[in-house]
Amino acid sequence: PMESQIETLPFENASILSESTSQEGHRLWIGNIDPKITEYNLVKLLERFGKVKQFDFLFHKSGPLEGQPRGYCFVNFETKEEAERAIQRLNGKLALSKKLVVRWAHAQVKVNISRETL
Repeated sequence: PMESQIETLPFENASILSESTSQEGHRLWIGNIDPKITEYNLVKLLERFGKVKQFDFLFHKSGPLEGQPRGYCFVNFETKEEAERAIQRLNGKLALSKKLVVRWAHAQVKVNISRETL
């Protein structure tokens, strides 16, 4: 069993990596968003740094907070430069009452995957 595990590993890792670089190369995770900030406000803010290709603003789907924002979102920029600029300018920036946390989204995806496979 040990040998077969080793054989399948490189392939699995390669598929995870290629996927994250092709689709998520310019994808950012933005967290600690003040609940008063709307989706519209956020898109307008992000558009200062580049062309927003995709924007996922997450809401609670059930429970007592249903319909309320979860306080984080994902954004895809057209280029890596735009995404990097957004990280530099927005990470740690005070937006209303909270400091935004901005980082690469794909790093987080890999962490989750490795946790599940353990």
